[in-house]
Amino acid sequence: MSTKYQNQFILFCTGILLVALGGIIIVFNETIFMPLFFLVAIAFFIDGLSHLIRFFIHKQKDWKLLQDSSIKVFVGLIIYYLPTVPIHLVMMIFGGYTAIKGFAKIIAYRTLRKSHLAGWYQLLVSGIFLLTIGFLLLFSPFFHLNQTLNTFGLYFLMYGIVNLYFFLLNLLERTKIDDFKRKIRITLPIFVEAFLPKMVLKETNNFLKTSSDPSSISEFVDKKNDLVPNLEIFIHVTEKSFGAIGHMDLYFDGEIISYGNYDEASYRLFDTMGDGVLMTSSKEDYIPFCIKYSQKTLFGFGIILTDEQVVKVRNAISELKSTATPWRSELELALMDNPNINPNDYSDYASDVSKEIAASFYKFKNEPFKSYFVLTTNCVLLADTILGPSGIDLLKLNGILSPGTYLHYLRQELKKTDSNVISYEIYN
Repeated sequence: MSTKYQNQFILFCTGILLVALGGIIIVFNETIFMPLFFLVAIAFFIDGLSHLIRFFIHKQKDWKLLQDSSIKVFVGLIIYYLPTVPIHLVMMIFGGYTAIKGFAKIIAYRTLRKSHLAGWYQLLVSGIFLLTIGFLLLFSPFFHLNQTLNTFGLYFLMYGIVNLYFFLLNLLERTKIDDFKRKIRITLPIFVEAFLPKMVLKETNNFLKTSSDPSSISEFVDKKNDLVPNLEIFIHVTEKSFGAIGHMDLYFDGEIISYGNYDEASYRLFDTMGDGVLMTSSKEDYIPFCIKYSQKTLFGFGIILTDEQVVKVRNAISELKSTATPWRSELELALMDNPNINPNDYSDYASDVSKEIAASFYKFKNEPFKSYFVLTTNCVLLADTILGPSGIDLLKLNGILSPGTYLHYLRQELKKTDSNVISYEIYN
């Protein structure tokens, strides 16, 4: 089955299932949820009792069994006697996630509207809808349960209708939007994807020991064959703050390509927004700097491209650079005025890069990459734009782009014998 028909099939099936799920929730409401939660409560209670029996049977007492038993019996009793508590908790978590998606779309709408680009009205409508649903679910404890369930059902119903709408557009060949030139993949939930880099980092630290020798930064290499990749993808991870969610760079034609919120003078909205800055440097300088500066671990995936794909990726990079102009860090500007200044007086990220390695910075003249936003126009979107011709671009249906999306995909592709992901290297 061709990719086009696979996309049609996925959109049709998910659309039908989501419409059906939304309809069932709205029509049957509490009559279907209460028996379901009763069964969940019984399952927790039985599982907890089984742990308790195992605790008393074993001669050597395993206190973890007793702990697990107590927790599961307690959760089972809560669900049985207070079923609305876990329901509202789930609704509030889902509502928060939906509100974040809506907020991300409103920010994207603002960017497109300001630049007079097409598609802004769809973002505005979907953003308002998601924000409304999100806030209603966030405050679900203040509403009657059937009202909350109706809101929940409406979300799935509308989501399904949108999928069916795109299915019909493609079926009738009324549009050739990029969504159908790309592979639609069923991915992990965004909550899992967002923190997948940190999970992989913990997994990696179980068998790697950090090296203090900068000349020996490569700790682990896994290769399918002896071919040399002509494109590499790097996922950066740290233990703390936004570093746990990760960052993504590309290496192509002997050059690191990195995009981020590197102009600290332009920071807005708790440092999540700012001017988008493109940075290029050599791989040999950049990787040791990342490890030294931020105590990062980098997961590098080698990709082998066909000659045609190489040309297309190269053209995509050239097109991006043609819309950018050179930019200088605060340190570079200060040195132009006074070569005798103390570089240590400048501690912003771009200046630190300038101190340590040879790098070039650029700012974009036009959107979407003129403005950086951590949830949408981020490092992943820029890499995704470049990687489209290579066949490893990911169309995200949930509206939020994270490095974890690519990390999960690349790890899966590495396991396949026929994929173009041919190597895996850890820099620590």
